[in-house]
Amino acid sequence: MSGAGQPLSVPARNGIPRPMTDLEAATLRRVADTLVPARGDIPAASAEPGFADRIALALDARSDAFESICAALGTLAPVAQDDLVARLRDLCVNEPESFQPLSTVIAGAWLLTSGVRERIGYRGLRSDKAGLDEAIEDLDGLLDQVIERAAQSPSRWIR
Repeated sequence: MSGAGQPLSVPARNGIPRPMTDLEAATLRRVADTLVPARGDIPAASAEPGFADRIALALDARSDAFESICAALGTLAPVAQDDLVARLRDLCVNEPESFQPLSTVIAGAWLLTSGVRERIGYRGLRSDKAGLDEAIEDLDGLLDQVIERAAQSPSRWIR
């Protein structure tokens, strides 16, 4: 166990160190709508219901990169909308350490919205336990090569 009774395999949940400024949030929405624009009856990323809540969740998940994300947003804030795609391409090529967390947070938040999940048919993580017949079918033959190899060579210890 680690810390206050938390298992070692589960990292401590961290949140972002401070709220985003209004300019950072507005720039993030502009970048999101540039990366995931509206198409037909599908809204742009920031217009997707629940996107703001999911951005908060995604930023918490990548709190380790929060300062990098905010720095990237700071460089993108003064960029005119017409130039944003070119600047994002440049950022992707020349500063992947800045582009990757920013784009990951945006894409992750967008994919977590209920509208997108419904459109792509993603039901979320579920615990679907295999029935006995399915388990037997999945395990059948799994160890055949190991058993065959053991029968052909005597047992030996690896030192």
